[in-house]
Amino acid sequence: MTDKGIRILEVEAGSAADEIGLRSGDRILEINGHAVVDELAARFYLCEESVDLLVQRSGGVKEHLEIQRSEDTELGIIVEEFRTKTCNNACLFCFVDQLPPGVRSSLRVKDDDYRLSFLHGNYITLTNITARDLDRIIEQRLSPLFVSIHATDPQLRKTLLGRKKADRLKTKLRKLVRGGIRIHAQIVLIPGINDGKNLEKTVWDLYELYPGIQSIAIVPIGLSDYGAPKDRFNPVTSAYSRAIIRTAEAWQKNFQEKTGRAFAYLADEFYIQAGIEVPEASHYDDFSQIEDGIGMVRDFLDEFRNELDKRPTARITRPGTLVTGKIFFPTLKRCMRQFNDAYGCNIRVFAAENVFLGSNITVAGLLAGKDIIASLKGKKLGDFLIIPNECLSRGDGILLDDMTIEDLAQKLGIPVYAGGRTVRDFFNLLFKIGRG
Repeated sequence: MTDKGIRILEVEAGSAADEIGLRSGDRILEINGHAVVDELAARFYLCEESVDLLVQRSGGVKEHLEIQRSEDTELGIIVEEFRTKTCNNACLFCFVDQLPPGVRSSLRVKDDDYRLSFLHGNYITLTNITARDLDRIIEQRLSPLFVSIHATDPQLRKTLLGRKKADRLKTKLRKLVRGGIRIHAQIVLIPGINDGKNLEKTVWDLYELYPGIQSIAIVPIGLSDYGAPKDRFNPVTSAYSRAIIRTAEAWQKNFQEKTGRAFAYLADEFYIQAGIEVPEASHYDDFSQIEDGIGMVRDFLDEFRNELDKRPTARITRPGTLVTGKIFFPTLKRCMRQFNDAYGCNIRVFAAENVFLGSNITVAGLLAGKDIIASLKGKKLGDFLIIPNECLSRGDGILLDDMTIEDLAQKLGIPVYAGGRTVRDFFNLLFKIGRG
């Protein structure tokens, strides 16, 4: 029988925790009288100089332990991970519901946890958040948060999220903003549903809370070949993308004049679909929504040019291959043509058709191992293959269909590498493996 708290998995030898007698299996129940529900709460309450821990030993006995700490004192413990809060919505366009059999199991978890939003930039809806959660977010300064809005009209948002009742979104947003929490919003745009006047209302409703709401990412709906959404929604076309860009440019000009920021940003996919060059880096301000595909292409292009300019003009002798998604293929091919010219090498680029999820899915981050293998069948690949880092899961490096880099290497018969998180990583890798 435990009183909850967080369980200690490991105690570092010689650490502050070790010195006061904390052991693996102990539970920290309270810190200075505050209940500890997860590691984030522990970090917050451990910031004080004088710390009183209420600990429950593995045998059930409770005792108080005291520690005096300075700014650089680390407690030296590893604790259990918190249980993820899952989504209680039934979104019309939920991508998890569009996943095929055989996808890696972690992708089937519908998380809607404000802690993951704070830690990793995951988008949450705020629908399952309680008044106590809101108070905790403000008290512990869990900022910024990334929030999926989709529509501010209560009835439309209720329909989009598949809820029976409206969720008091504006009330929650106002409370968070007044409490000093900064928010980055997301709108998944669905042609004919939450665009037009509905999109305009959403954007301007959110702007009323600026600078609490710091940015809006407007991204196109993703439609796989699985699940019901493909039968109900229209895909984003080139003509639609051009129209959205024209509309957004007028808003962005207005926001720039008022705040010095574009505020509402379009996903790179709109520009690529429309055949329009992505904006310059200054348009994206602090690139706060880059992980949502906002400014990712511009960042790559600028960093690629920077690396190309400062690298020595040494030759790369080994031929190799890069593979990417269809939407980024023209950009990467153009860049690698410059790379080959600069370093006298032969690095080829291929686009992978997404068969695993469907041809409407064109981004590199959703390529499966089977897609990569099928796209490269019969091709001359040279001495190595580099795949996008984005298509691998964090931590364990597994592709969408549970294949690993080692599986790809075995099936293709050549070494396979991940491109790295930055353009510098990408260049370093090419110079390392391209020279033999």
